[in-house]
Amino acid sequence: MKKIIALLLALMMLISLCTVASADEWKFERGITIVCPWGLGGGADSTIRPMATLIQNYLGVPVDVRNETGGSGVTGATFAYKEPADGYTFLLGTQSLYIQDMMDNMDFNFKDEFDCEVILVHSINMLAGSAKQMEKYGIKTFSDLKDYAAAHPYEVSVAMLTATGVDGMCFEIATDGLALNPVTYDSGSAVNSDLAGGHVDLAVGGYDDMSGLIESGDIIPLLIFCEHRIDICPDCECTAELGIDSYAGPWRAIFAKKGTPQGAIDKIIEAVEACRSDATWQEFIKSAAYDQRVVPAPGEELQAFCLSEYKDLRDYMFEQETLEKDYDDLK
Repeated sequence: MKKIIALLLALMMLISLCTVASADEWKFERGITIVCPWGLGGGADSTIRPMATLIQNYLGVPVDVRNETGGSGVTGATFAYKEPADGYTFLLGTQSLYIQDMMDNMDFNFKDEFDCEVILVHSINMLAGSAKQMEKYGIKTFSDLKDYAAAHPYEVSVAMLTATGVDGMCFEIATDGLALNPVTYDSGSAVNSDLAGGHVDLAVGGYDDMSGLIESGDIIPLLIFCEHRIDICPDCECTAELGIDSYAGPWRAIFAKKGTPQGAIDKIIEAVEACRSDATWQEFIKSAAYDQRVVPAPGEELQAFCLSEYKDLRDYMFEQETLEKDYDDLK
């Protein structure tokens, strides 16, 4: 029996060593494609393109960003799903793909077919107001907004892209009990345009998408959905200090289809981690306030984070009665 156990242990060690060796020895023989399910110039596209250039320089092979748009990310995710899991196609994703999965808008189970391998950035959402309208109402802070909304129910309008998404979730938690008037929009550019022009009073979005309008003075930040105040808006209150349990913000990550060689995945992770310290990347994340949050480390920490994100979104969608597809491990 002891000899059998010893042989089994030796065999397991040999398999482990072979696995490590294959990962260490993986070399890309041709160009890599990273599928971006959203359009040129958007937040996701603007995040992956500078990193793709750095990865290309690090690995020494072409890295192509392919935009496959449509269906709130579903088209791009489906395109990546149909590609072979050979280590040459990866997917840029956010938790919005989790939402589309649980809304049953995909022809496959995203949770079962893709793994999040490395998060590039974790952005910070904020509640911002039209400078013109806030001056009219006499609102300078989130506390002012609460007082005004209480005295003038449903007078203050808020632009909403989707009530079932991350923006809607953090907004609903933060404004629980406030009588606001939601206005549905089809695009972020339309929201920003109307917000700047004073045609809508409030909106929730990422600092990265709103920074230009903040700098121009067209909109003002009222509340940062974060665990702490951020360096770029030091005078703006954050949810943590007000005792509001709302911190959700879009994160952007590289996903791999199940079955992708671990060696290829490890090389991509290695490249991303090495490129984080590049001066151009550091400048990019600072300008968009991406440096205000530490992303979870690849591996167990990231897996736990993603499961928690899935669960939070699942619970929110269940409450909103928009959950169409459920998973046992999320209940």
